[in-house]
Amino acid sequence: MNLKDSRSIMVSSISYGELEDKDFKELSDFIYDNYGINLYPNKKVLVKSRLQSRLNALGISTYSEYCDFVLNKDPNRKEAVEMINRLSTNKTDFFREDDHFHLLSHNFLKSYITSANKNQLLIWSAGCSSGEEPYTIAMVLQEEKQKIPAFDFKIYASDISTSVLQKASKAIYSTNYLHQIPIQYKIKYLLKNKDSTKNQFRIAPELRNKVEFFRYNLLNPKLPTNDKMDIIFCRNTLIYFDRSTQKLVVEKLLKGLVTGGYLFLGHSESLINMNFNLAHVAASVYKKL
Repeated sequence: MNLKDSRSIMVSSISYGELEDKDFKELSDFIYDNYGINLYPNKKVLVKSRLQSRLNALGISTYSEYCDFVLNKDPNRKEAVEMINRLSTNKTDFFREDDHFHLLSHNFLKSYITSANKNQLLIWSAGCSSGEEPYTIAMVLQEEKQKIPAFDFKIYASDISTSVLQKASKAIYSTNYLHQIPIQYKIKYLLKNKDSTKNQFRIAPELRNKVEFFRYNLLNPKLPTNDKMDIIFCRNTLIYFDRSTQKLVVEKLLKGLVTGGYLFLGHSESLINMNFNLAHVAASVYKKL
């Protein structure tokens, strides 16, 4: 047994007591008010499990003490960032809901460039998780760039979790993900690890240079940039918000989208009865009027 194994056993054997209903509610209210994420009572066991490592790292002996620290004794809110890293859900894939990428390259791109009379597109991947979505967008757009030499693009990619953003910036992924990527993109945009014992690949620098990652809270009333986006992907993120928060987030996204620009949502997300000035142009895809 190595040191890491013995440490993990030692940590798991430590009892930090129960996460009381009162403390869970205070944490839940804080997370909802600041991040818009609902933590329902049935999530209490999950929250307790995911936060145990933070109690150990901070030398805190009970969940009640941890709750007090996060809410009242952490003036720089550094621990709040660590907490949300562990409690936010980060599920994504390359070419997830791939019909959207087909629409982007085959239906929208050329007509949009012509009608908007512009050669550079600005795209925002909001809730980008560990980077699979913005790198997928980059692959698709880089292919179009080969066909239209004057065309160029820039991708902004944001998430609330600093841990997934670190992974996204490194752009190193397990070869288990290779089956998600079409062969023409594998050949051009993926690099093998020089160490053959590591089953990893890395996104090519020509794509990495097109993506700018940054931490951003979608409940922040201020947009992350003064530039208006031509296309915004905010897919499978709204599902973690209640209806009123969804509306607030979409309202802000639309403020950052040019007239005639496109908003892509996840297939399980809907704007029914929200009365936005949008045209529904495809499954979970809207055009700002």
